[in-house]
Amino acid sequence: MRRNLRWAVAGLATVVAFAVPVWLCAAVVLPSLLKDPAIRWALASALGTVLASLAAVWGHGYATRTEGSTRRSASSVQATAERAVAIGGSNQGPVSTGDTQVPAQSPAVAPATPQHPAAPPADAVTASGNRSIAIGGNNSGPLSTGNQPDGPRP
Repeated sequence: MRRNLRWAVAGLATVVAFAVPVWLCAAVVLPSLLKDPAIRWALASALGTVLASLAAVWGHGYATRTEGSTRRSASSVQATAERAVAIGGSNQGPVSTGDTQVPAQSPAVAPATPQHPAAPPADAVTASGNRSIAIGGNNSGPLSTGNQPDGPRP
C-alpha cells in the first residue's frame, strides 16, 4: 500500500475512533443515565478523545512503516565468516559459535563486533566476523560467541 493511502487510512481510523464512541455514548447509552446533555456530551467527548488518541498512535506506526518491515527476505540474511550465525527473524533457542553447546540457562553474551568496517545495507542481517551472531528480530535464547570458561574442549 502506498504511503499516502496508509496516511488516509490512519486518519480515517482516528476520526471513526472518535466519532462512533461519542455518538454511541452521548445519543444511545448515556441519555438513560444522565439527563443533562452538557454532561453527557462532555463525558462522551472525553471517551472519544481517549480512543482517538490510541487510534492516532496506531495510525502513525501504520502509516510510517516501510514496505516489508514485518518480514525479511531470505536474500538479506548472510553469514559470511567462519562459524558466523545470521538469523533473519526472531530466535528462541540457544545459539553458539564456540566448540561447546550453550546450556539453556546461561546468561546472554553480547555478540562479537564485526571485523569489517564497511556497513551492510540498512535492511540486511549480516554476521561477517569470526564467530559473530546477527539476529534481525528479538532474541529470547542464550547466546555464546566462544567456548565456555570451564567447558570441555574437543
